[in-house]
Amino acid sequence: MATPNNLPAQLSSFVGRKRQLAELRRLLRKSRLITLTGPGGAGKTRLALRLAVDVLDRHPEGVWLVDLAPLSEPRLLEHTVAAACGIKEERRRPVLEILVEWLDGGRMLLILDGCEHLVDACAALVRKLLSSCPKLTVLVTSREPLGVPGELIWRTPSLSLPADEDAGRPELVIESEAIRLFVERARLSRPDFELGGSAEAAAVTQICARLEGIPLAIELAASLARVMTLQDIVGRLHDRFRLLAGGSRAALPRHQTLRHAVDWSYGLLSPAEKELFARLSVFAGGFELSAAEAIAADDPLDHGVVLRLLSRLVDKSLVVAEPGGPRSTRYRMLDTIREYAVEKLHQNGEAEARRRHARYFVDLCQLAAKELRGPDPLPWLRLDEEQANIRLALGWSMYEQPDDALRLSAAMGAYWHGLRHFAEGMEWLDQALGLVTSSLDARAAALWSRARIRMWHAEYSAAKRDAEECADLSRELGLSVELGGALTILGLASRAEGDLDKAEGYQQEALQLAQQVEDHEGVARGLNNLALYASSRGDHERARTLLEEAVAETRVTGNRASAASIVDSLGRVSLLLGDLDSARRYYQESLEMSATFVDAINLAQCLEGIALLALAEKDSGRVVRLIAAAKALRAVSSGQSMPEWRTEVDEGLAAARSELRPEAFDAAWHQGAAMSLREAVRYASGSPPDPMRFDSTPLTSREAQVAALIAEGLTNTQIAKKLRMADRTADAHVEHIRNKLGMRSRTQIAVWAHERLGRT
Repeated sequence: MATPNNLPAQLSSFVGRKRQLAELRRLLRKSRLITLTGPGGAGKTRLALRLAVDVLDRHPEGVWLVDLAPLSEPRLLEHTVAAACGIKEERRRPVLEILVEWLDGGRMLLILDGCEHLVDACAALVRKLLSSCPKLTVLVTSREPLGVPGELIWRTPSLSLPADEDAGRPELVIESEAIRLFVERARLSRPDFELGGSAEAAAVTQICARLEGIPLAIELAASLARVMTLQDIVGRLHDRFRLLAGGSRAALPRHQTLRHAVDWSYGLLSPAEKELFARLSVFAGGFELSAAEAIAADDPLDHGVVLRLLSRLVDKSLVVAEPGGPRSTRYRMLDTIREYAVEKLHQNGEAEARRRHARYFVDLCQLAAKELRGPDPLPWLRLDEEQANIRLALGWSMYEQPDDALRLSAAMGAYWHGLRHFAEGMEWLDQALGLVTSSLDARAAALWSRARIRMWHAEYSAAKRDAEECADLSRELGLSVELGGALTILGLASRAEGDLDKAEGYQQEALQLAQQVEDHEGVARGLNNLALYASSRGDHERARTLLEEAVAETRVTGNRASAASIVDSLGRVSLLLGDLDSARRYYQESLEMSATFVDAINLAQCLEGIALLALAEKDSGRVVRLIAAAKALRAVSSGQSMPEWRTEVDEGLAAARSELRPEAFDAAWHQGAAMSLREAVRYASGSPPDPMRFDSTPLTSREAQVAALIAEGLTNTQIAKKLRMADRTADAHVEHIRNKLGMRSRTQIAVWAHERLGRT
């Protein structure tokens, strides 16, 4: 049975380290915390990953890698670890509590990679995890120890070098780890590279010796085999690094050797390339060409030549180019290279580069916030890819540019709300709104964003406070969109508190404002809400008329997410009018659109509406299954419906319960709660169950596939990629599998899949 893990596939071979791996495997049997220390480029990460692969079978509950390189905020450490392990955060529970509960499930190995910039935070977290999870083992890579009781500190050695007397003999020097690494990496850029004779063997031996067997330094040297002879490389090493001084490799500390290796590559750059190289270090988690241009568009760098300079850095292995979203290429620096570039940036004016970085992402997110209201999904994808940079910009701006922090938080509000990232959104918005700033328009937008999130959590009083302040600012500043949004929130909160007259007054004002400025999205939202208020008063015909007008407004913007919500309202009103055929048609249309965007909250609304339709058709079992499925979706998304709707659904469920025997009700409820998102949608739409179901299992065929892949050790992200589904869909499948099978851990699922599905 494969151990669940998120270990990445390695793109290049792992060379040597047999003795060190054997020693570490032995030490892991005795110690629950091992820290691999050493300089950047010593190979700590590669060694840790290889060790993890070797000991997978010892940790059947899972092996989880947490890459801390992009993380700059210690307070986000627990969130980062939880995300890497595929753990769902909950709005009202501390992340650490959830993390401890999940990691206490059995024998797991947690790898914290790159802790040196977060030593205190990592030490506190590791101490808590080890004391609370007795079967957990932690493997750390860091440039300095954590200082936690029981920590075994293991310094990562250099690769082995040939004996001096073997230097001119190819068949002997190739046995050393350093020489093998050089040859294999040189062949990546020059496939015909060989140690053809004694001269070549001696030259490579000299290069590796001068670089003290440090992997990154050797790989940098080997990359030049395409453009330089071995003797040229030797000569440059001698002139540039003066490694022969003193006649002893031990005379130079390892961190100095690595610095010299990177200095060497840096020294080959033109002045313009050096300037761009330093400025690119401000990015975290990668960047696009437009972002590079934004931080480099002044003398001596001309905006038009950034692509050419960036291409040179890619050719020299200082920047990696790889496919990004469907319409872009992304670039990134290896972490060690980026740290070196940061030092150069300190010398060249860091504050200006970071200010430009923050400003670029403020502008990007403000533009995306507007585009999120349209039909194009690209803004969502771009913001997904840029989360590390956005968080970096937010963190820096909170201290250095409070106005930018507020603008960026406000712009991200629609993204956090749309993807239901409520916990993170509230954290940033709370911080930003607590700053002393001069940007009142950004404050108004941020207040609106926070009010929307608070509404979804039924925090009506707090939502009203934010909306009232937002409305006051918006009136003062003439901000029509923000004012309309605030009035809408005030109306929704008033309705939730039972004051329908006040709610209707707020919404009438919001609608008139949207009509005046030709805000079609705001008009559609206002008509939808007024329709629901009319329906609450029993005027369902007027409600239907208003909703049909709202649908027409969404056709102007093309925003299908907004349209899905309005069509759902049409289904509800049609049901109240007794027009079951129209209700069915509208609910199916809304269900389809919501499934396209994987909008769990609106999907839950649709399922509940179709359940009430089933109640009118006297199908009590279907009512129970659909409401149970909707409840499961709401639990995942942590979103609440309006009190009035909850009452309708609760009454419908009670009516269905009264028509069923207790055992039949329980069986139907269990079946609905155990449905995957896909199966719930298919069931609600009346489609036949997924084909190719595995006999004698409670899982759908898709869930069985997911369970089998869990047994193969794939992470949720890897499962999503393999099955061509969204990450959130994979998360939902795993959650439903756990619910159906009554299991807590991925390992339990893997064992079940192995035994019942015949998968390994």
